[in-house]
Amino acid sequence: MRFLKKLILIIFVFTLILSFNGCSKFQQSKRQEIARRKQLEKDKKKKEQEAEKAYQDAINRHYAMQDEGTKKMMRQTARKSQQVKEHKKENFLQRWFSPKQKKSKSKRNTK
Repeated sequence: MRFLKKLILIIFVFTLILSFNGCSKFQQSKRQEIARRKQLEKDKKKKEQEAEKAYQDAINRHYAMQDEGTKKMMRQTARKSQQVKEHKKENFLQRWFSPKQKKSKSKRNTK
């Protein structure tokens, strides 16, 4: 009987030790994966920034190669396109399915 109790106690302690060891390895691998994901995100962000910088440099080089008349035309075209973008209607689906704005009463004093 005592032998059985000691055996059960030893098995119980052994399983507890194994479970703690397993948890720590699991948590450690989880931390490593989180760190790896953060590093991948940083690398991705850095690549995007480098690509954006390279794109802006290419635009600046292209602009620098143009003569004055072409530069003036490019500026005018950029201004026109910006104005057209600002006054452009919303997509027809957005206009159809957006909630209608209620018209408020006029604030004029009419007699």
